[in-house]
Amino acid sequence: MRKKILKAPCLLLSLVTSLNLCSGKFGSPITDDVNKLPVLKQNIPYDYEIPVSYIPKEVAGTCWVVLNIYPLEQSLRKLANTFGTISTNKDNVLLFIAMLKSLRFTLDHERLETAMQSFQCHYQEHGLLTGPYFDYIRDFLHTAAQGPTDFSCEPPPCLSTEQTPGVHEENRGDAWSRRSPLLLVLIPFITCVALIVWLVKSGKRLPVCNTENSQMEPSDTIPTVSISIPLQTLTHAADAQPEREAIAEHQSG
Repeated sequence: MRKKILKAPCLLLSLVTSLNLCSGKFGSPITDDVNKLPVLKQNIPYDYEIPVSYIPKEVAGTCWVVLNIYPLEQSLRKLANTFGTISTNKDNVLLFIAMLKSLRFTLDHERLETAMQSFQCHYQEHGLLTGPYFDYIRDFLHTAAQGPTDFSCEPPPCLSTEQTPGVHEENRGDAWSRRSPLLLVLIPFITCVALIVWLVKSGKRLPVCNTENSQMEPSDTIPTVSISIPLQTLTHAADAQPEREAIAEHQSG
């Protein structure tokens, strides 16, 4: 009986210790592997764009770490899939994924999900270049290592599309891209129709005008016929007339 009483506190102490270890109370998930960030930055081309969804600090406030931990983890997973199975870069990226995952396990899952849903309209999707991307990860891990996370932030009002020029321009660009194929079809069609109409009108204009002019002329107009007589013929006839008269007088006498 006494042994059972002694075993009970030991069992309880073991259970509490395991819970504390799982909850991350002993030790920080942020390890010295952060020093491998410059290596990744050098191994990946500087002009390579890495997509990531995040909320800026000025919007997230004290919940910046809480709201961005899961999207950053998903971004690193996509980056890891771009490397081969045997790759030092992939191994280093997996280290940071495990680091973020351990940090996320220290948070209350329900409160984390609630906070992310409250700030859903404030997430921004961008493609960051290699340098800014890993600088963002370093800033994130440094902030997460400073102290406990906070869930006591309130989301600001969601911005409408009129107040967000970037979203408005993007929607306008999408609308233009949807209309472009239709315009490419309509413009040649309209041009052909206009050309056909112009040709038809220009071809019928002269006959119509002639018909109108003929209708406007009076019906009692006598048509005139002009005959051209050569000048040499008239001169020859004038010279031959005296000779004819002399011959006529001689025959009568």
